[in-house]
Amino acid sequence: MEIKNKKVLLVGLGILGGGLSMAKYLLKEGAKLTITDLRTEEQLKKVMKKLPKNINYVLGKNRISDIKKADIIILNPAVSNFSPLVKKIKELKKEYYNDYAFFLKNLEKNNPKARIIGITGTRGKTTVSTWTKAFIDNAILGGNIPEAALFKIQNKKTDVFILELSSFQLEHLSQKDRSPNIAILTNIYIDHLNRYKTYDRYSRMKKLIYANQTKNDYLILNNDEKTTKEIEKDKPKSQIYYISQKKLPKNKSGIYTIDNDAYFKIDGLIKRIGSISSFAPHEKTNFMFAALGAHLYGISWGEIFKKVKGLENPLFRQQIIFNNKGLKIINDSAGTNPDATIAAIEKYKNENLYLITGGTDKELDSKELAKKIAKEINPKKLFLLSGSATNNLVNNLPANYLKTGDVRGFGSLEEIIKTVSKEIKNGVIVFSPGAASFEKFKNEFDRGNQFNKFIKKYFE
Repeated sequence: MEIKNKKVLLVGLGILGGGLSMAKYLLKEGAKLTITDLRTEEQLKKVMKKLPKNINYVLGKNRISDIKKADIIILNPAVSNFSPLVKKIKELKKEYYNDYAFFLKNLEKNNPKARIIGITGTRGKTTVSTWTKAFIDNAILGGNIPEAALFKIQNKKTDVFILELSSFQLEHLSQKDRSPNIAILTNIYIDHLNRYKTYDRYSRMKKLIYANQTKNDYLILNNDEKTTKEIEKDKPKSQIYYISQKKLPKNKSGIYTIDNDAYFKIDGLIKRIGSISSFAPHEKTNFMFAALGAHLYGISWGEIFKKVKGLENPLFRQQIIFNNKGLKIINDSAGTNPDATIAAIEKYKNENLYLITGGTDKELDSKELAKKIAKEINPKKLFLLSGSATNNLVNNLPANYLKTGDVRGFGSLEEIIKTVSKEIKNGVIVFSPGAASFEKFKNEFDRGNQFNKFIKKYFE
């Protein structure tokens, strides 16, 4: 898409890096750039220092006059498609894109034969994306990944892009935008209600990943998930393959596991493809998604299983950051909803588990997490980081659990790490917030980095 000498309005510079990479790309392509952001210059000065001076900034407000002047409008992923601002942009019939829609537009022009493996879901999408890339050597990984944002990989030449896609990125797609050649939808749980208000709206955004697929494309679903039946009712046009931790029904093709063996089933024929004994239950699910996506792309089972031992959990997703003399420390900062923390508890519950949790509310229900904590975590082994989501969690913990007086709350993450360093000599310490990060941190990656810094300070 030609943007040279066009008046481009970037809505939302932000402080997390996505807006910065957008701005750099637009300037490189010769755009006459205006950036608008509701934040002040003081709040944005660190980001603004990384950009040249030839930018027109409108800070602390959004103006209709800037929208009217613009030839093209680019939206930061934080800008909701349901916001009054976007409603006005649509009323004025302006050409606008978010990062993913813009990426697709440019791909159509610059590299139309490149295939896309797109991964979305409430949980597991980062691990599945990372492991799929591990199986496909020539692929470029990017998307909802700070170090590989879509504007950073925009013009790279490749036969295949592996894209982690959030609901924020998918929500701006139109009926004209292409869907991935291989779409993986890991699951849909309640999340981001502070943005979408209802599960149905959030779910619709996730399902956009396969909306424009054709009969030549593939859609991979988890046959064990309740949402799979609702997706099947949509009657996607693509070929559907499944993963499951039990034998697949006769009419379904895909990968399933029995005990520690994986099997591939297609057109009624079943073949054992390898051992997955090294994986925890939720890791088996992530592996099957990644392996099936890579195989449908064209990678043999032999090549895939050669790389199993080298697979690692991505940054801040049940990542082992310390393991010495009987003490293991896990950084699960990217666990931003209660289900993620439940999964972490389930994995480590039999290993003398200490849990650090809590953060900012996303209007999610914490009742199931409270039940899991009460059942599996000794009150003395629970460390709560203060925040709006933490308040909701405490309100859902059983009264007799709280009456022990052993549950402790802390105002800062460093205060928690300092305390656990004095008290805990063996076992597993898991930091899994189960909540957003914005009251105390820039984002979950900043939170994860700070956790690592404090572990290094007090344990090493």
